[in-house]
Order: sequence, then C-alpha cells, then structure tokens
Amino acid sequence: MKEQIDGDKVKLMTRMASFEENEGKEAIRICNYFRSDYVCLNVVRAIVSATVAYFLIIALYVYYSIDHLLQEIYTMDLMATGRKLVTAYVIFAGAFGIIAYVVYSFRYDWAKKHLNDYNYALRELLNM
Repeated sequence: MKEQIDGDKVKLMTRMASFEENEGKEAIRICNYFRSDYVCLNVVRAIVSATVAYFLIIALYVYYSIDHLLQEIYTMDLMATGRKLVTAYVIFAGAFGIIAYVVYSFRYDWAKKHLNDYNYALRELLNM
C-alpha cells in the first residue's frame, strides 16, 4: 500500500512539474493580470498593430500606383476618397479588435482553468 501511495505522488508531481516547465509559465504570467486588464491591454496592442499595418498597406499602394494617382489627383473626389479610407480603417481595426478580444479572452480562461487545476493538484499533494 505504501508503494502505491508513493507511486501516485510521483505521478502527480511529474505531471505538475511538466505543467510548470511547459504551459505553466505562460499561465502564471497571464493570471497575474485581472481578466479585463489582460484582455484590454492585448486588444489595444492589436488595434495599434492594425493601425500600423493599415498605414503600411496604404503607403505601399500609394508607392506602387503613384503615377496613376498623380494623373488622377485633380479629377478625384478627395473627400469621398478620404471617407472611404477612414471607413476601411474603422472596419479593419474593428475586426482586429474583435478577433483580439475573442482570442485573448479564450487564452485567459484557458490559463485560469489550468492554473486552478494545478492548485487543486497542489492541495491533493499536500493531503497525501
């Protein structure tokens, strides 16, 4: 009977050590934040990244078609073009924000669940 209890302890401690070495570090880092803070911080990062990406895409488009744009600049409706660009930006950044919200909410919930499982295993180990 004593060997089986020790075997169970070894299995539990091995599983816990594996968690600590692999995904445990990330789960602990994530759970140091409140859920709303973690999600909000990463949504803001995603929107900033989306903004940079959007302006890089626009800059590449302008660079690629500069000759056409310079020929058409006097006949273009600049206000309508500006509205289209702003609308496209809002849609682009909004989509990034929504996707980031879903992804980082899922990651936080995953980390919280696994950290709770780890804490339960710690309590179980103490009771052995």
